[in-house]
Amino acid sequence: MLDKIFTIVDVETTGAGPLLGRVMEIGLLRVEHGEIVKTYKTLINPGESIPEFISDMTGIRDTDVLAAPTFEQVADEVLELFEGATFVAHNAAFDYSFLKSEFRRLGYGFTLPRLCTVQLSRAVYPEHKHHNLSALIERHGFACLSRHRAMGDAEVLWQFLQMLEREIDQEDLRKHIKMLTYQPIV
Repeated sequence: MLDKIFTIVDVETTGAGPLLGRVMEIGLLRVEHGEIVKTYKTLINPGESIPEFISDMTGIRDTDVLAAPTFEQVADEVLELFEGATFVAHNAAFDYSFLKSEFRRLGYGFTLPRLCTVQLSRAVYPEHKHHNLSALIERHGFACLSRHRAMGDAEVLWQFLQMLEREIDQEDLRKHIKMLTYQPIV
């Protein structure tokens, strides 16, 4: 798996859905052939108030994002990190839908193959009931310096992928990844 090019993604958002919510933080790790070649993290001014329950969970407050760039200001740099890569995230549909919506607002296309690490964890570890990020951290002893923050959560996914590379039969892992990677029709 690590011989491929992929970008590990996590976003923190102002809500549960991309139609009304906005991205307020993004963390990216671009991995090429088993090595992180670029990291990117930034707060993003969502142009709206952050609900209190979101602030309580993430620690990100309205005052933190006031001077942050808008998504429009970082869009080209973010898009560049996905060039030729597979989009990898925990609950990938969530992160992907928010980024696709942000790019759509700017008139950009955003269509990538994507791999969900929740589905990958379920496939590789079917004996476990829970596969959310907190469960993975606890079960595998991953370090997370800032839970519910974009870069901290993205770094946990990198640890998870590296662990799979070391501990899972490579042929089985390739089969799971091939089966679980959504290939969009362009």
